[in-house]
Amino acid sequence: MARWLVFCISLLCCAQALSAPLNVLVGQNKPPYIRLEAVSGYEIELLREVIRRMGHEAVFIFVPNARIRPLLESGNGDIASLQPDLADETGLFFSQPYIRYQNVVVTRSSDELTVQHPADLAAKTVIAFQGAAKVLGADYTDAIRLNSQYSETVDQRAQVDMLFSERVQAIVLDRNIFTFHQQNNTAPAAVTMHELFGSTLYRAAFRDPVLQRAFDRALLSVVLDNWYQQLQLKYFMQLNQQLPNKFYCE
Repeated sequence: MARWLVFCISLLCCAQALSAPLNVLVGQNKPPYIRLEAVSGYEIELLREVIRRMGHEAVFIFVPNARIRPLLESGNGDIASLQPDLADETGLFFSQPYIRYQNVVVTRSSDELTVQHPADLAAKTVIAFQGAAKVLGADYTDAIRLNSQYSETVDQRAQVDMLFSERVQAIVLDRNIFTFHQQNNTAPAAVTMHELFGSTLYRAAFRDPVLQRAFDRALLSVVLDNWYQQLQLKYFMQLNQQLPNKFYCE
């Protein structure tokens, strides 16, 4: 009887350990991906569901994007979101891509601007999202290096407002973020989207390889579920999050 009691207690302790909350390091307010005031948004709901299917509760810790990985590496948090899909990463364990961004250049249609290459931005007033120069490729970096009318901001609503109020000629941001702020703008104008860039995939990072593998299994479960399509329609009104996943072929 005593052995059976010890065995039951051990099982209970294991179950409690498996269901322990996971601290997830995520970025700051960035609708429709992250909405701080409601702890919601596309990325928040997606990560919450993946982690729920892992058997855990997600506890979100909102920090500037630049601090996400250093915090994980220093022992804070269990999961770091929004990590670039790069090769030869060391020191951490990385998931399959879980989210896709599609950056575009947006101009007012009435201006009839020709933007077919990043070089076409060189002499224009442009405001981009913070960090754009680091992730949009060498051609983009070269184009904006000598442009004194180029700037970057964390306030993406301000980008859209500045375009519609004719304070800039072009803005550079994710398509879904633009659409969200366009719909909530009081004086929108007709726009042209210039698709100069490939899509950008992001992964989650872990210190624990067991958690990383559990995340990948749960992510696959989510993306093969109708729930995933409904989440995209809820926030983006279209399906635009197709993800490459090596497990699809296994």
